[in-house]
Amino acid sequence: MTDASSDSIPTPKQITLRVPEVHSLADRLLSRALSMLSADTEEQRRDLTMASRTLRVLLRHISASDVIAIDA
Repeated sequence: MTDASSDSIPTPKQITLRVPEVHSLADRLLSRALSMLSADTEEQRRDLTMASRTLRVLLRHISASDVIAIDA
């Protein structure tokens, strides 16, 4: 019987974002939701709009100098 080593467990790559980058992401989500060129359904448009608004609300609660790390 062999023990699983930590080398065999994949480590997720982390992406770091600064507050302005998250604001840009929120802008892109909202632009995509409002775009007439997009073939999104009404439900997808609502989801994209809500995601953009949610990011903006969450950003009000962190410092502008903070860095956000997410698993890729």
